[in-house]
Amino acid sequence: MKFGIMASHQYRHGEDLGRHLSDLFGTVELAAELGYDSVWTINHFQSNLNTPQPISMTASLIPRSGDMLIGTGILLLPMFHPVHIAEEFATLDHLSGGRVVLGVGAGYRDNEFAAFGIDPETRFRRLDESLRLIRALWGGGPVTTDGEFYPQTDATIGVRPLTPGGPPIWIGAGGKKAVRRAARLGDAWYAPGNSPSRRFLPEHLAVYNDALAEYGRDPGSVSRPVGVELYCAPSTERAVEEALPHARVEYSTYAEYPALRWQRDRFDELVRNTLLLGSPEFLIERISALRDLGFDHLIFRPGWLGMPTDQVRASLRLFASEVFPAFRQ
Repeated sequence: MKFGIMASHQYRHGEDLGRHLSDLFGTVELAAELGYDSVWTINHFQSNLNTPQPISMTASLIPRSGDMLIGTGILLLPMFHPVHIAEEFATLDHLSGGRVVLGVGAGYRDNEFAAFGIDPETRFRRLDESLRLIRALWGGGPVTTDGEFYPQTDATIGVRPLTPGGPPIWIGAGGKKAVRRAARLGDAWYAPGNSPSRRFLPEHLAVYNDALAEYGRDPGSVSRPVGVELYCAPSTERAVEEALPHARVEYSTYAEYPALRWQRDRFDELVRNTLLLGSPEFLIERISALRDLGFDHLIFRPGWLGMPTDQVRASLRLFASEVFPAFRQ
């Protein structure tokens, strides 16, 4: 089992962004020292939170992340031109020595699509076409396509990736059709572990595995990442006391967007079924259940809006010292 952290570079407007980023960089350096396996940046536009952009953030983490994988978790691919992303991530592949992962999704916020003049009904077609074009460009040869959105004639990119065929592509997806797309076009399905339904992950894993078999791919050959919310303290009571107020504030902020209003209305279900706030023993039990489902890379947000940096780092240290050994030989 591998363990990674979300860089989670979202802050309240008006706060000192430089101080926040300095704290974040120190936390990433600590995670590298503690033996975490990956770190992930996020992407939103015109957000109700101060959200630095993922390509710049990914580049800034390369010298601070040791030998961890560095990825976008996730980049809103329909908002970008695929030629741009092919060149940017080929560049990041070189800068990182082959440690970068392109994590993508289709997006869900209406204001973001409006900002770019994109019909949200086209987002999945854009995602499909973009992924096919990026992979073709990373392959090296001239590319000619008559795509609906991004037609190309004898196109090549100026920066070829260091990794043969290009960096891995992970696809974030919540709907069953989107999960099938991840099996068809991605190197991994980046599963969202924050559904309030206990049935979500088993049911969608079955869809994913069936789709892998349908597309002739070995289910044992793919990475199995899942994103969760996690905080570790000496006791479960203390973990809940320290983390829950901050998680509630952050989720209420997300719920200002209509597509995520359920996160406010069903927050108590999220707490019971999803938020992993607890002692090392509690977390070992919950993570073991995810491992038994087949997941092999747990990625979590180590802190939420307003949480003091020393608490975030204490959680990371305790998790590394007490939970890692249960999942690593």
